[in-house]
Amino acid sequence: MSRLVIFSGSNKLINDPELNKNLKYIAENLDCKKYQVWYGGGNSGIMGIIPKFFFKKGGSVFSINAKQFAIKDKEVFGNTIIKETFRERQNSLVDQGDLYLALPGGVGTVSEIFDVLVNNDVNGKNCKMIFYSYNNYFNDILNFIKKNIKSGYIRPHIMDNIVIHTDYKELVNYLNKLYLKAE
Repeated sequence: MSRLVIFSGSNKLINDPELNKNLKYIAENLDCKKYQVWYGGGNSGIMGIIPKFFFKKGGSVFSINAKQFAIKDKEVFGNTIIKETFRERQNSLVDQGDLYLALPGGVGTVSEIFDVLVNNDVNGKNCKMIFYSYNNYFNDILNFIKKNIKSGYIRPHIMDNIVIHTDYKELVNYLNKLYLKAE
């Protein structure tokens, strides 16, 4: 079983019914026999949508949360690991993954994405960093990477493990087929 780590926004002001519907679809159609879902804990913003519905259908869910946030969480799905600091939480979350899925989010999400990319580049990891670029959300980040590959600041092989999906149904199909060959 592969550990799919999800990075996403926890901003409570997010109210996008279409995005919420798409994330619920992903959760309800992701293969429970292939994946454990790992995430940063809690249910604020869009962070808890996939874990919540994946757990409800019988999927295995783990959260790694920082103590400062865990004490406020009212809804928990699956198993929870509490870390003293936010940085410890981020490092632990990045360390858990076999592959990673980035959903729209803020600076914490961007930090986690780049931690994975650095591990792939500098530490010799070979993990997929999958972007669900809803409404082209990640275009600026991806253009930054491509621009800096051209200028020589980023090594071209960084793109080898970057996968971009703008369609949520194609994303689910990709994930559910991804490890068929490895089983």
